[in-house]
Amino acid sequence: MRIISYSSIILIAISIFSCTKQKSTLFQMVPGNESGITFNNKIIETDSFNILTSEYIFNGGGVAVGDFNNDNLPDVFFSGNQVNNKLYLNQGDFKFKDVSKEAGIEATNQWNTGVALADVNNDGFLDMYVCSAMLNSEEAKKNIFFVHQGLNENGVPTFKNMAKEYGIEESGNSMGATFFDYNKDGLLDLYVLNNVDIHILPTNYRKKITDGTALSNDKLYKNNGDGTFTDATVEAGITIEGFGLGLSISDLNYDGWPDIYVSNDYLTNDLLYINNQDGTFTNQIASRIKHQSKFSMGNDISDFNNDGYLDIVTLDMLGETNRRLKTTLSGHKYTEYILNERFGYEYQHTRNMLQKGNGNNIPYSEIGLLAGVSKTDWSWSPLFADMDNDGYQDLMITNGFPRDITDLDFGDFKFNVSRYLSPAQILDSIPKIKIPNYAYKNNHNNGFTDVSNDWGIGIPSFSNGAAFADLDNDGDLDYIINNINDEASIFENTTDTSDEKHNYLSIALNNTSSKTLKDGAKIVVRLNDGTFQYKEYHTYRGYMSTVEDIFHFGLGDATKVKSIEVLWPDNKYQKLTDIESNQRIKLEAKNAKTVKNNSLVFPFVPKKEKPIFREVSKDIGVTFLHEEKDIIDYNIQRTLPHKLTQNGPFTTAGDLNGDGHQDFIVASSAGMSPQLFFQNAQGHFTQKPLFSDEENKKYEEESIALFDLDNDGDLDMYLVSGSNEFELDSNYYNHRLLTNDGDGNFMLTTDKMPLVKTSGSTVAITDYDHDGYVDLFVGGKTPFSKFPNPDKSLILKNEKGILKDVTDNIAPDLRHIGMVTDAVWADVDLDGNEDLVIVGEFMPITIYKNNLTRFSKIENTGVDSLFGWWESITKTDVDNDGDIDFIIGNLGMNNFYNPTTERPVNLIAKDFDNNGTLDPVMFAYFKESFENPTYKSFPVNFWGDLNGQSPIFRAKYNSFKAYSRATITSLFSNEELQNSTKLTANYDKSIVLLNEGEGKFSHMPLPIDAQVAPVNGSITVDFNEDGYNDILLIGNNFGNEVFAGRNDALNGLLLQNDGNGNFKSVSTSKSGFFVPGDAKSITTVKNSKNALPYYIVTQNRDSIRIFQKN
Repeated sequence: MRIISYSSIILIAISIFSCTKQKSTLFQMVPGNESGITFNNKIIETDSFNILTSEYIFNGGGVAVGDFNNDNLPDVFFSGNQVNNKLYLNQGDFKFKDVSKEAGIEATNQWNTGVALADVNNDGFLDMYVCSAMLNSEEAKKNIFFVHQGLNENGVPTFKNMAKEYGIEESGNSMGATFFDYNKDGLLDLYVLNNVDIHILPTNYRKKITDGTALSNDKLYKNNGDGTFTDATVEAGITIEGFGLGLSISDLNYDGWPDIYVSNDYLTNDLLYINNQDGTFTNQIASRIKHQSKFSMGNDISDFNNDGYLDIVTLDMLGETNRRLKTTLSGHKYTEYILNERFGYEYQHTRNMLQKGNGNNIPYSEIGLLAGVSKTDWSWSPLFADMDNDGYQDLMITNGFPRDITDLDFGDFKFNVSRYLSPAQILDSIPKIKIPNYAYKNNHNNGFTDVSNDWGIGIPSFSNGAAFADLDNDGDLDYIINNINDEASIFENTTDTSDEKHNYLSIALNNTSSKTLKDGAKIVVRLNDGTFQYKEYHTYRGYMSTVEDIFHFGLGDATKVKSIEVLWPDNKYQKLTDIESNQRIKLEAKNAKTVKNNSLVFPFVPKKEKPIFREVSKDIGVTFLHEEKDIIDYNIQRTLPHKLTQNGPFTTAGDLNGDGHQDFIVASSAGMSPQLFFQNAQGHFTQKPLFSDEENKKYEEESIALFDLDNDGDLDMYLVSGSNEFELDSNYYNHRLLTNDGDGNFMLTTDKMPLVKTSGSTVAITDYDHDGYVDLFVGGKTPFSKFPNPDKSLILKNEKGILKDVTDNIAPDLRHIGMVTDAVWADVDLDGNEDLVIVGEFMPITIYKNNLTRFSKIENTGVDSLFGWWESITKTDVDNDGDIDFIIGNLGMNNFYNPTTERPVNLIAKDFDNNGTLDPVMFAYFKESFENPTYKSFPVNFWGDLNGQSPIFRAKYNSFKAYSRATITSLFSNEELQNSTKLTANYDKSIVLLNEGEGKFSHMPLPIDAQVAPVNGSITVDFNEDGYNDILLIGNNFGNEVFAGRNDALNGLLLQNDGNGNFKSVSTSKSGFFVPGDAKSITTVKNSKNALPYYIVTQNRDSIRIFQKN
């Protein structure tokens, strides 16, 4: 779309608002000449003060909404940078009066940023803490504490700066602040977010400063109760450096004490300070959040999906369109992972992160890609709020930066010619790109839909701080934005609250006692259908801003609520029942009563439930920790979508020593031995290595089959060799066969099988021809340096104890079927013969019918057009109809590609530069640009990554902007495309595959909680003994490519079968099935002591976890 001027937008808005009054969008902009709000955060650069000399010049200002004159109408404050602050009193009907000068809040000659509101001195009026930054003098950078002096004769609130008297005249280049009672003494303390902008090379790895001495250390001030504060930073443990931009307070672990989340820019990690309840905090982000935004801006905390668990959103600067992606990011290196571990940094990636809460002591699941909110460009303020009153909180995001210094072509230009140009000429060469703000509607299923244009928010601007408030008290939330070099945006919400579909409740808290705080109060609105909404009272939200101190609950079509429950910070509780909707209710603290914690229920306190499963690993003698050398696959093929060397360890079970007790084996990584775990009569295990010689330890087993090769009554062993860490044609890709002496001692044999040399992935066993001997299918993945070409797959027929490769005779097209990941034998047509079902990467679900002497591919199955990144397959009967269904694990929806049938991912590969290594290039659909927002297929890889794969790609383009136009047809010539490998993937969901009979299948996606990461394995259980098969799932892929980062959102999952083949998720806290690592394999072992089996789960470079039902 064409970028139009802001004045044109104003004229359009006037026309719509004043003349037609048509409510064509949810929000209508109210122009300044009607509202009276004309604040413009105008910033003028000079040769000596500009984006090149002061990188935070365009970080912008905040918005604070509060009723400063106590007339029950929310007023609006804007912090200014080069301009004065402004305070506008609400006159009603979207009319405001500028009282800034009279109120004494202009702060001339100071660069103000974040704003926090609170009645600190309990006089009934809101006070303001305004942060200062940027300017050179210490005096100019001193923060301001505007203490309310009451109303003057004109009814105007007046203020006096008393920061010095209160002891909170901080001058640490502050970006924000918030009042909260961290030690629960009934007094509001102050946290100040600092970001000293004199750091050198802030993206370079170095030792963290964690002793409180860093210039960029936040401050915590303790309220003494006598009108003064004391610096308690170090004694409280607030000692970790960070270039802070976002700040939120919330009780994240449900212990009744406020915790602190800080989002930090550049290399410095975000911080999650958990309150220790003794006046100190401990940063626990590493154990609670698996990866973070890299350039973290604003953040917000709320329960967006109404499950009672608080969620966290942090913003970054990843572009949405292909042009923005390809002109602002050059490439990514695995070195970042290595340096993270060397210097003790947590994983960070350049995109917005949506951390879905899973309950206390369960790590968050980062689902921003799945939710559709990961790419909003240079973003500042996120705010969760129910804008359409449907009962679910939507997400509003501001963005924009007047000088796009992230433009890589400008970076090259500046590096090459800056010495010859004046500062003004260099500034003129920096692109200016106005980008629309974003509005995301909650889709009620852990995701959001972009409705920016439909809601009237998608107007190009340079926007920073924002706040929501019901400015006209009509029952919906309006939206206010502080813009750079444009008037502030005032959006009126036009939701019709009288249509019985958009009902609401507005709840105000009144702390009548000077010792009763509102800050930290918790409120639950419960509906008659059993659902509820949960909020905490903290008004500093998003970025540099304070929202209206009213609880707003959209109710959808509910005309009544079952109850309103409030837990005040002093642990007093009150409850109202059977409340009519569409009204504002004021709750008085004096009406609350003291209660004991054990009488409170979730979400005021953690859920009280006995887990279904418990981990018993150490109890039964298993303490095995998987170890593996970190191989950097990307040194061989730079553009791999994921590692090929981090697939194990695999595990499987059987009675290895013939004592009648089931044992299990865990495959090894290269340099280690597989481990045997022998079970005794008490259900305990003894560990023993399979190999003691160094030569056999050099292999890596991708899969293992335990079967009776020679019908002598014991289990022999087939080892599938693989992992792409050996040179092409290495002998370490040779598969091995071991025979059992009957006592669990295994001997390598070479005369009972052909030479099988393939980088394998899986093995599946059955007696497919009913001759009394177990046969094998062996799946091949991809050879070293040849991704995505498939390696050999084969069928090994067991001829009286001798394995023979019969693939070419009975299933010749099976040999190079694709990059196989898993397979299972199953009689899909109930003819008494085991058919073969194969899944793999960039493959369809492929079914071979067993005709005893030949295998034929079943066509038109109903799912053979689903090309996925299939990872695992398990056979079961989900609907108890007597035939075989399947649970099939896929990549999941939490990915960067978002494939569909209409917008597939394409993969082109060939040795374009004839160096012996295949050059894979993936293409996915992205919006082309803001000017042309149509979806087209573009390279997934960034130019720097593509250049690292082969220099021929560097020669094709002379700028990043030119590369941003690259498509399959422009990147490759017809000649280059000849004889190339062409693969596609159009489906990413893990599914239930339902057998409809006669070779036909239908499919259903597993619940959304199963789509957050790749599903690497599953087993069936009937945990509630209702006769229906439930599912235990494990997954993740920590070896995913570096840009999108580790697929780590799964913590293990129990899916409950409803009896009709539909599944619902059981929360981890309830299931007790907790597997947070890079889980690779799962199997069941019969317990020799009782009827409750063991469920064995392996994790890459992590411990084995063994579970048993309680």
